[in-house]
Amino acid sequence: MKILHITSHLNTGGIARYILSLSQQLAEKGHHVKIASGGGQLEDRAEVIGLEQWRIPLKTSQEFGHKTFRSIRQILNRLEREPVDIIHAHTRVAQVVADQVSRRSKIPYVTTWHGIYKRRLGRRLYPCMGQTCIAISEIVQQHLLRDFQVPPERIRLIYNGVDADHYATPPDPSVIRAYRERWQIPDGPRLVGGIGRLASGKVKGFDLLLAAASLLKETLSDLQVLIVGDGPRRPFLEDVADRLGILNCVHFVGGVEDIRIPLSLMDVFVFTSRWPEAFGLTLIEAMAAGKPVVGTRMGAVSEIIREEVDGFLVDPEDIQGLARGITRALSDRELAERIGRQAQLRVRERFGLERMAAEVEDLYREVVGHRISPR
Repeated sequence: MKILHITSHLNTGGIARYILSLSQQLAEKGHHVKIASGGGQLEDRAEVIGLEQWRIPLKTSQEFGHKTFRSIRQILNRLEREPVDIIHAHTRVAQVVADQVSRRSKIPYVTTWHGIYKRRLGRRLYPCMGQTCIAISEIVQQHLLRDFQVPPERIRLIYNGVDADHYATPPDPSVIRAYRERWQIPDGPRLVGGIGRLASGKVKGFDLLLAAASLLKETLSDLQVLIVGDGPRRPFLEDVADRLGILNCVHFVGGVEDIRIPLSLMDVFVFTSRWPEAFGLTLIEAMAAGKPVVGTRMGAVSEIIREEVDGFLVDPEDIQGLARGITRALSDRELAERIGRQAQLRVRERFGLERMAAEVEDLYREVVGHRISPR
């Protein structure tokens, strides 16, 4: 099968990682996979995997702007020479492009909804859902049903997935030691941390982790905090750590391509979010690595973590509760190890990459077989 993914960009983040991991699995199954995008930091990764890339001028948030229409024309011209069987769109502007391309080329398309979105006028008037919408979690499925009135038969729940074996295999110890020295993390003290883009706004809640760490320092004087990721909110978070008097034990290390390295250093992984998460990719990566995790009860996090079975759940703004959850994971080694093993089993059973790819592949075959006209 010939498959074309369309996305605004291939910048570091959940959407690009989803596309690349899915594409690699499909390519290994013998499918021909292409990616049309505005480019980004992960283009090199796509090249290493061996995926064909079409560069289009789609780095824009204007769904009906000139870049969008230029991208439509470029893809249509390319498809005349290199036809595909199905199109898979991943961002809002990519959905608009896919819809127009599908209408003119008669190639069916599907969409993956990677988040919880506002009901803006453009989405209501011109929904661009495709033949089928892939919901990456139950909360996204309910979002599509409730907020966008998508018929149930046009939604397919396919949980996001990761390569469980990859994350269960830690990097070479020499690599871990080298990064510990580079980041100046002492060997011995307990280390908690989080991973994610330090985006503007309060959505990701890294300040909650810092506030909980300041409470924990009263009884765990050797505690260290590792924050992996970069973005415009980093200076604010550094100021928060400074005001709390814990800047000397907080390590802001920027983005890391192989997140198994920081995960190998962490004793507890903390996933703090104030906004309903559509999924939580770094959360299941940490679980796949066998880490005890503490997450906030927001969105799909409650679908992923089962309380005190494969992780700990706390309310979003409950800093005291967050500190207690981290304390339990740090102080009860037997409990932490049991939860880590259960977390790995949970990922293998429910959130494996092979399962996700197989279900998406089945959906492609179903859609291509029916050749339903775009709605």
